[in-house]
Amino acid sequence: MPNLLSRGLFNLFFGSRRRAFASLPGPVPGILGNAGDFLGGEKPWNVCARYGREYGGVTVVWLGPKPALVLNDPTLIEQVVDSRRMEFEKGSLHEQLKPTTTEHSIFIANLNGDWATKRQQDPFVQPWSPRWLAAQVAPMQAVIAESVDALIASGKTVDLAPALRRLTFDAFAVAGTGEKTPDSVYEDFMLLAKGADARLQSNLPLRFVSLPKGFEAARERFYRYFEERLGALRRSPKPGANDLMSWMLREMPGFDDQWLARHVALMFYGGVFSSCTTLVGAFHQLQKHPGAEARLVTEAATFAGGPPTLERLNDARWVEAVTLEALRILPAVRIFIRTPVKDVQFAGVTLPAGTTLMISNQHLHRDPAHWSNPDSFEPTRWLDGGLARDPIGSGHFFPFGRGPRMCVAANFAMVFLRTAIATIAARARVQVASTEPFEEGFFFGVVLPTNVQTKFTAR
Repeated sequence: MPNLLSRGLFNLFFGSRRRAFASLPGPVPGILGNAGDFLGGEKPWNVCARYGREYGGVTVVWLGPKPALVLNDPTLIEQVVDSRRMEFEKGSLHEQLKPTTTEHSIFIANLNGDWATKRQQDPFVQPWSPRWLAAQVAPMQAVIAESVDALIASGKTVDLAPALRRLTFDAFAVAGTGEKTPDSVYEDFMLLAKGADARLQSNLPLRFVSLPKGFEAARERFYRYFEERLGALRRSPKPGANDLMSWMLREMPGFDDQWLARHVALMFYGGVFSSCTTLVGAFHQLQKHPGAEARLVTEAATFAGGPPTLERLNDARWVEAVTLEALRILPAVRIFIRTPVKDVQFAGVTLPAGTTLMISNQHLHRDPAHWSNPDSFEPTRWLDGGLARDPIGSGHFFPFGRGPRMCVAANFAMVFLRTAIATIAARARVQVASTEPFEEGFFFGVVLPTNVQTKFTAR
C-alpha cells in the first residue's frame, strides 16, 4: 500500500476524479496511482485475479491520474463484449499490430468500422468451412507425427515452448497451404512477431518504438510467399485439394488474390502462439498427474490405430477433456482490453472515453464459487455434461474470448489442439524436467511458458 504522503499527494491532485468513482471498490492509490501493482514483478493477470478475490467483480484502479476498471464479473463482461459491445473498442491494438499484420485482419478491425463486413467475409465462418475443417485432421496428424519423430530422434533436451511453436506453425502451414513452409518463412514470421511484441509491451508512445532490424524486408518476404503460393495454385489448380488456400480459390472467386493470400498468412498470427502455449500447459500438467496421462496415452493409441477422421477425434472424449482443462487452468490469453468509444454509464459510474477496461479470465477460470478444486488439473470435470455446463465462451470459461468477437478460428484451434495432443501422446513420452510451476512470460499478447526443459522419448 502507498505510504501516507503518497496517498495524500494523489488525493490533493486527483481527489475530485477519485470521488467520481467512490462507489466502486479498489486499492488505495498513491501518487502514481496503482501502477506499481502492475510494474512490481507480479504478472498483470495475477494482479487482476487478486483484485477479483479481494474486491469482487469490478475493481477501480488508477494508472497514474487515469481510472481503469478490472472486470471479474461475468455479467459486466457480457455487457462489454456482447450486449453493449458497440460502445467499446479494443483501444490501441490496431496501431500496435498494424505493422506486422495487415488491414485484412479481422482481429484489429474496429466494431464501429468494417469489423462486421470482415467477419462476414472471413473464411472461418463460411458455409463450407466445417467441411474444410473436417478434412484437416489427417494432414495435421501427419505433420505433427513427423515433428514428434524428429524430436525423438534428436535425443536432445529442448525448451518445450519453442519446439511446440514450430510444430504448431508447420501444422497450420499444412492446413493453410497444403505443405510445410521453408525455414526462412518461419524466421520471417518470428521477426514480425517480435516487432509487434515490442509495440505491445512498450510503455512509450509508439512513434518511439523501433522495429527490429530487417523488419520491412521480412514483412515483404512473408506475405509475398503466400501470394506466390496462391498465384501458383491459380495457374495450376489442384481439384479436390483440402488446404484452406485451395478451398478459398474454389469457394470465394469474387475476392482478389492478395485478399485470399493474406487471410491464409494471418491465420498464423491468430493462433500459433496461443495454441503452442496451451500444448505446453497440457503436457506439463499431465506430468504431474500420471493417472490422467496414462488414460490419455491409451485413448491416443486407439485414435492413432485407425483413420484420422474428425468423427473419430470427436469420439476421443478424454483427449477433449484434457484439452479443455488445459484451456481452463492455463489459458494462453488472460486479459482482454476494451475502451469506451465515448463517455458511457457503466457499473454505476461515468467512464470517460478511452478508459481502460481489463477483462480477466484468470480468476473466473479458477473461481472456487463455480469450480470444485479449481486449482487442480482435473479433466474429469469435462465429462458427463461438463462442456454443456460451461461451454466455450461462457461466463466462467472463455479462453478464446466472449461474444461475437470471440476468436473466429476457435473451432479450428480446438481441432488442432486435440489432434496435436492425441498424436504427441500416442508417439512420445513428454518428459518435463520439473513439474514445479513454470515461469510465465509474455509474447505477442499471449502467455509464454519459459524454460520448460523437456525430452521426447518414443512410446
